[in-house]
Amino acid sequence: MGPVAGTRDADVVVVGAGIAGLCAARALRAAGNEVIVLEARDRVGGRVWNTEVLGQPQELGGQWVAPYQTEMHALLAELGLELFHAYRDGDRVFVDADGTAHRYVGHDAPLGSAAERSYASAAAALDALAAEIDPEAPWDHPRAAELDATSFEAWLHTEVEDDLARDLLRAYLSGGYMTKPSHTFSLLGGLWTIAGAGGVENLFEPDLCLHSRVVGGSQLLPIRIAEALGHRVVLGAPVRSIRWGQDGVTVATAGARMHAGQAVIAIPPNLTGTIRFDPPLPPWRFRAEQGISQGSVIKVLAVYERPFWREEGLSGEGFAPYGFVREVYDNSPPGGEPGVLVSFLAAERCEQAERMSPDARRDAILDGLARLVGDRARSPVDVLEVDWSAEEWTRGAYSATFEIGGLTRFGADLRRRIGPLHWACTDISGVGNMHMEGAIRSGKAAAAAVADTR
Repeated sequence: MGPVAGTRDADVVVVGAGIAGLCAARALRAAGNEVIVLEARDRVGGRVWNTEVLGQPQELGGQWVAPYQTEMHALLAELGLELFHAYRDGDRVFVDADGTAHRYVGHDAPLGSAAERSYASAAAALDALAAEIDPEAPWDHPRAAELDATSFEAWLHTEVEDDLARDLLRAYLSGGYMTKPSHTFSLLGGLWTIAGAGGVENLFEPDLCLHSRVVGGSQLLPIRIAEALGHRVVLGAPVRSIRWGQDGVTVATAGARMHAGQAVIAIPPNLTGTIRFDPPLPPWRFRAEQGISQGSVIKVLAVYERPFWREEGLSGEGFAPYGFVREVYDNSPPGGEPGVLVSFLAAERCEQAERMSPDARRDAILDGLARLVGDRARSPVDVLEVDWSAEEWTRGAYSATFEIGGLTRFGADLRRRIGPLHWACTDISGVGNMHMEGAIRSGKAAAAAVADTR
């Protein structure tokens, strides 16, 4: 059954005011469409979220911008937002399996010749496979079924002989991006993420993937777009139901019903089940939603009066693949104060941390930071934590990904238009998948799809 007859409130209703939804609405407005954006939260941005620490902006969600993310750079320029280079001067620290901290200069941690050769060989193998993957359609690869039936953990044990090299690759891809244990996602799923970034170096090298941050915090991007859209963005309005048909859509929140010709549903695919569709979505779409889930990650900001590690010749960047805290970066604002360290408890570490008491978790975090930057890390001014799995309108991060075998079965279905319903979010993007870049591209693609169906 189609929507209730009557005057349309908009040409397009956009569900979700994250970067993807707002970019879709922005493009639709530029093409002359009237839009309404409905957002469940009391803020815009989705997984991009600013806070203030000692008077300076900090990000609780996505934050870094890479040089190769062309759509992101173009949009920031259009919005008048500037970038600053993430601080990396000084030595880095690598903590080995014995708990020994090694200071080093440059890009490469002192792994030993055997581990270095093994790591380089495995990274090259991943690069070669990723180069064969079309990030817009990884399921079309001739060996897609085989690659999707192989867990990343199984590939590591088959292809990587050195234990340390294997452990690093596991920590980088599983902990750093997929935020799931490496035996739970497929090699194809990991290759999709690598291909979407343009290769292993782009994804794993901090000087590239973590190159820059937005002056004032990354949430300024969706805030600026929302300001331009004005009253068309409605906050605190979770969508409860969507009636759809040949005549358009009727979208209902707790307090209103809106009629439009088409809808862009710009929420993570794992949340689609929070909306009741009338008529129900096709069975293949329901199955796709059951096969995909968000990862597990807690973002941690440890705040200090000043970045003491710089005084000791450290960059604030460190890696401890065997520790509770596996990575740390200097996240201080452009002026350098307060000093802020950022870390992420991801995959198994997150699942472990969620079962700890707040005090025990804080102690473990500070102990891990101390191993990487020194004992002064144990005395912060404040520690902020955001467990993204506890956020009702996300339920995980960084991105929703399929279990083994799911990408080839249902991957294409996540973008497939259903009547007047279109889909957008970084989770379903090809290039820039699980980054702000992917959200921008996905939102613009959804807007273009709306135009193509008129």
